[in-house]
Amino acid sequence: MPWSEAFWRWYFRHGVPRRFYEDLAEEGLLYDFLQEHCAQLLQQDERFRRDMYEILLRCAPEPIPELEHALLQELCAALSYFLAYTDPWRRSAPVP
Repeated sequence: MPWSEAFWRWYFRHGVPRRFYEDLAEEGLLYDFLQEHCAQLLQQDERFRRDMYEILLRCAPEPIPELEHALLQELCAALSYFLAYTDPWRRSAPVP
């Protein structure tokens, strides 16, 4: 029986002991560590990427412009997909 997404979110926030990723993020070193040592994993594994982004957003002492840029790129890609997906409907809908 697969676990729900809500369970996994809870598990990673409460059930897992503190990892060294949180310590690196608090020191301001996690983003550079990920780019240097985990770049391929960060690109290929969405679950790992989301977990690391969440740690960076929660634990980093100051905003990371590169992370914000990456998140904005993902948002733009999602919105572009949404616009392309809804384009036929928007073209056929009558304009008031």
